[in-house]
Amino acid sequence: MIQEIKRIVENYLNNAKLCSILPGTVTADGIQISDKLTIPEELIIGNLKLTAVPGDKVRLIRNHGGQQYYILEVIK
Repeated sequence: MIQEIKRIVENYLNNAKLCSILPGTVTADGIQISDKLTIPEELIIGNLKLTAVPGDKVRLIRNHGGQQYYILEVIK
């Protein structure tokens, strides 16, 4: 029984996307990561949030669950 539980947890951790890196473009409303999805500013954190201007290309780290996005870098 314990081995089965360990296997289930191990499979979950191997298949779960705990975080991911996404490219995006800064807009007036937030950061657009696709044609249909723009991340609102209140979900974005990081020091570069204050320096990014509309039109900048950025790389984001999305945490598990997608409730916070950290601006990793501004792509020039």
